[in-house]
Amino acid sequence: MNTILLLIPWFKLHGWPLFGKLEIQPFGILVALGILLGTRVAEWRAQKTGVPPQLISDFLVYTIGIGLASAYLLNKPLYDWDEFKEIVAKPSMFFDRYMGLSSYAGFAGGVAAAFLFRKRKHVTIMAMGDLFCFAFPFAWFFGRMGCFVVHDHPGLVSHFALAVDNYNEQGQPRHDLGFYEVLWSAVALSANLLLGSKPRPRGFFMAFIPMFYAPVRFGLDYLREVPINGGDVRYGGFTPGQYGSILMFAAGLLVAIRLIRGPATTIYTSGTDTPPAGTPYADLPASANVSASQPPPSKKKRKS
Repeated sequence: MNTILLLIPWFKLHGWPLFGKLEIQPFGILVALGILLGTRVAEWRAQKTGVPPQLISDFLVYTIGIGLASAYLLNKPLYDWDEFKEIVAKPSMFFDRYMGLSSYAGFAGGVAAAFLFRKRKHVTIMAMGDLFCFAFPFAWFFGRMGCFVVHDHPGLVSHFALAVDNYNEQGQPRHDLGFYEVLWSAVALSANLLLGSKPRPRGFFMAFIPMFYAPVRFGLDYLREVPINGGDVRYGGFTPGQYGSILMFAAGLLVAIRLIRGPATTIYTSGTDTPPAGTPYADLPASANVSASQPPPSKKKRKS
């Protein structure tokens, strides 16, 4: 059977005009949906594992806000240094051009925000990062779906069954890296739900998700087009995403080693799951004395 029959037909969603030059962009809608869903999933997981939902809500404000700002502001320096120098020389260009979004710059900003949160709120990164990583693929599914429907990440020409036919209406099928990460997200969120159905130590998903995502992303970046065809820049033969993947995998591995060596992670940096006096969350109720490695007991009555 000719594989051309299996290719994904070309399509592209465009913005819907509101008034003047203002448009509602499908990418923005899907990213917003991803953030909302990811936040809700993190709060649900927090409640299930005995973490006060207010903690993860505040944590997400820090990490998502600073992460998005970093993703936007650092994209040009990472992927188009020449244009970035032009913008620095003429700052008014910053308001005239869309800077793009770099996922790994966003991750780096989120990590910096997590350390800031730890310092100010006295809450451990391992406990909060675990909830973030559990919810990550739920949000990433919609975020990468946004990339897919506008085709932000063109890949190499290919007749692979999941390639997009007539890419950019240029007559050739190509890999679409946004779509492949949608597929990864679907697998990852299913894995998180399955793994999360049993007691796990706090920090488990903070190790699992980076070590699961990084090798996939590293491999997928070999399928990206070169800059002249709308793809990513290379430094020493690797994309910025591949360098970021190496760092992410190393971070996940360090978390895994920390979990193996112990001790068990607590919610607060004081070494307890009870809000210490004098901290911003001193008035919050304790986490119902839930073990760091156990979800709270079911409210259902046991059958005798």
